[in-house]
Amino acid sequence: MPNRSTHLLVGATTGGVFAAHCARNRSPFSQLVQAAGGTCGGALGSALPDLFDPALTPWHRETSHSLAMGTTIVYSRSMLKACEEFCQRRAEYNRLMRTTLVREKHGEFFVPVAENSFSQLLSVLGELFWEFLAGFLNGIAAGYASHLALDALTPHSIPLLARGF
Repeated sequence: MPNRSTHLLVGATTGGVFAAHCARNRSPFSQLVQAAGGTCGGALGSALPDLFDPALTPWHRETSHSLAMGTTIVYSRSMLKACEEFCQRRAEYNRLMRTTLVREKHGEFFVPVAENSFSQLLSVLGELFWEFLAGFLNGIAAGYASHLALDALTPHSIPLLARGF
């Protein structure tokens, strides 16, 4: 029967791989940051079923450890995709803010001037935050699903809806 460390390791790995897969059409930097977010989210997601249904006995599986919950997570992918796209739009906005030049008037001409370093730093941190969050959200779902998959492979398996059903 998988223990907590097994669930965390498999969840973190699954979350990181799934987040990197979801970011496959983005820049290598975005893929790396989202994979890191997915690894953290996967570790958290793999711990959630046991937080909701504490493992006091081998028969501890209730609604949070059910096939119904796993199906709900898989089918919530469209909502998760919308959240991921929102995070990626916000990251793109921060990236554009960092690369946009400010124009100052010098005499009769406008000359491009780089933004101040504090604005640059805020844009970089904003971009990192939103990319990380996009991966984190994908990682939570993948980590939760990995926990259910590992538990389904045990002799006690997982219930359809709750214990006894």
